[in-house]
Amino acid sequence: MATALLPFGLVACGAAAIPAAATLAQGGVAVAGYSAIKAGEAKADRHTPGAIDDQEERCDALIGAAPGVEEVRKRKDDTIESRQWRLIDPGNPHWMIVRGKNAPVDAWEARSRTISRLNFSPPLSDQLDYKKSAFLAYAPNDLDNIDDSRQMTSVTEAFGPPTGTFQWRGKTYGYVLVPQLPCFPAEQ
Repeated sequence: MATALLPFGLVACGAAAIPAAATLAQGGVAVAGYSAIKAGEAKADRHTPGAIDDQEERCDALIGAAPGVEEVRKRKDDTIESRQWRLIDPGNPHWMIVRGKNAPVDAWEARSRTISRLNFSPPLSDQLDYKKSAFLAYAPNDLDNIDDSRQMTSVTEAFGPPTGTFQWRGKTYGYVLVPQLPCFPAEQ
């Protein structure tokens, strides 16, 4: 709300030095410009499921309980590769690739053997396209644990409802595949 008042405050400060008619005209232009910016923000698609009107709330929830996120792709030889993404900097949130210690510069690593042990249902390989990558968001399905529950809520609200499950370290995870990262910009 404080930012909404800022343009009015700037116009009022200049009122003493500018004739009243000019002040009204400038104030009207400033308010119209600000309204257009806010309207543009409200209509900007942040690539989340559901209505555009409450995207901001869904994206804010993502900051507090970000799920696991992997970008996955399938090569022509059916090898699945992935690289991890993380949401960083709560003050200026953005997605960033997390490169493994021995990973190549682009962070893509073959994962077919690992993925085959995770018992994806439906099988992950069947859902991937040779021509483009997808983002796999996942969280534990243990809704009795508050942290796990918050992560699953973030998956559902920011990425969409889980479309499958996999097993890892004795836990069942829900996952969804999406074509792009939601809410915040991605930094390579």
